[in-house]
Amino acid sequence: MNPPLLSLKNLTVTVSGTGREKVLVDRIALDVPAFSITALVGGSGSGKTTVGLSILRLLPLGLRVKEGEIVFNQEQLFHVPPERMRQLRGKEISMVFQEPLQALNPVFCVGYQIEEVLRCHTSLNRRQRQQRILELMDQVGLPDPSRISRSYPHQLSGGMRQRVMIAQAIAGGPRLIIADEPTSSLDVTLQARIMELFLKLKEELRLSILLITHDLGMVARMADSVAVMREGKIVEAGKTKDVLEGPQHPYTCQLREAMEG
Repeated sequence: MNPPLLSLKNLTVTVSGTGREKVLVDRIALDVPAFSITALVGGSGSGKTTVGLSILRLLPLGLRVKEGEIVFNQEQLFHVPPERMRQLRGKEISMVFQEPLQALNPVFCVGYQIEEVLRCHTSLNRRQRQQRILELMDQVGLPDPSRISRSYPHQLSGGMRQRVMIAQAIAGGPRLIIADEPTSSLDVTLQARIMELFLKLKEELRLSILLITHDLGMVARMADSVAVMREGKIVEAGKTKDVLEGPQHPYTCQLREAMEG
């Protein structure tokens, strides 16, 4: 049996304040197999976004990984030097954030921001990078890539900004994308289109996706497996079909009732 592409073991994240330490993520274990979509689902404050930021070693000040392991492609991420971690971000592991208007830099056109990834993680020359930007925009379904590449984030709709972020995420050719609530700021129609895009890219690029969401309905449509998180702990995990058809934890039952209601 092949090892998982990503494996979290005993991961514990804490935050310091008012003289004491609070546990945000409590000894969780999670595997993301290659070429699969694994969902981490839970309500606001459950710790799921903290898990995603821990993987990329992007925790904000005050938060720290107290113990545990994160192994990506058999490489222990907490042991690699900062230079190696910078190589991995964007090249091997990318993240699509919840709110692209905040994640994208407002003072640069979006084409320039995609080109930054290509400049850091490929050997393409400038002309080749410009062509690749247009190809990536076309791949994620953006109309008129030449015009949009010259646009600034505030000049684009929410759906277009999210597609730009996805283009940026796949530009380096990653094996894993962490998608943190990738459709929560969009209306229902756009949510469905973005989900379809993720599924298409997963097949075309042979990606693995860690989908972080509060939406069990999205999990049911997209994920191969799911881990349910509450108050920093994983309370239930398994194949999506098994968890949804026979939930064992009361919190999972509440999420399923909300989905059906």
